[in-house]
Amino acid sequence: MVQLPTGGSAAQNPDLDWSQVRETILMLGITVAQVQHAMDEGSASFNTLANSFAETSNHIEALKGALSQTALPAELQLEQKIAEISDKNIQSIIAFQFFDRLSQRLDHVCKTISELAGLVSDRSSIYQPDAWLALQKNIRSQYTMEQEKILFDAILSGAPFHEALALAGNVNINPDQKDKAGSDGGIELF
Repeated sequence: MVQLPTGGSAAQNPDLDWSQVRETILMLGITVAQVQHAMDEGSASFNTLANSFAETSNHIEALKGALSQTALPAELQLEQKIAEISDKNIQSIIAFQFFDRLSQRLDHVCKTISELAGLVSDRSSIYQPDAWLALQKNIRSQYTMEQEKILFDAILSGAPFHEALALAGNVNINPDQKDKAGSDGGIELF
């Protein structure tokens, strides 16, 4: 993570050692800390929900098994209702994949900011184009999703922000359109 300068901000009481680079690194550190804190909180909730859906799935399977051995009136439509519950459970699990992708992207953002702060704080590298190129290559190599790579490449190639986002595609979390997932930026099960 971001290697923070000791002593904190000196912006309120600048002295001869005051530096805009130091202040920039501190602000980048705050950004990384906020994103990391949000991800940690979200992960705890996500794990609780994921475990709940796994248990629900197990209960659904147990009900299916019990129903297959029991003669019940057809008008109850229990098999159909259990199938509908199972489908909704599966749709929810697929939607959870969005959170996984979001967490991956935010983790990449934290790493990018941290590496940028490291470069900016290195007085021997900050003015070296080769150091910036190495930073860019290293950041891109950490991306695991094609959308991230497309977005990165588009912005470095000079595409306007909105065009880069359009090139990367929109995320589709509608389980009814899962046949398109993967080709248009939809959720992929990993």
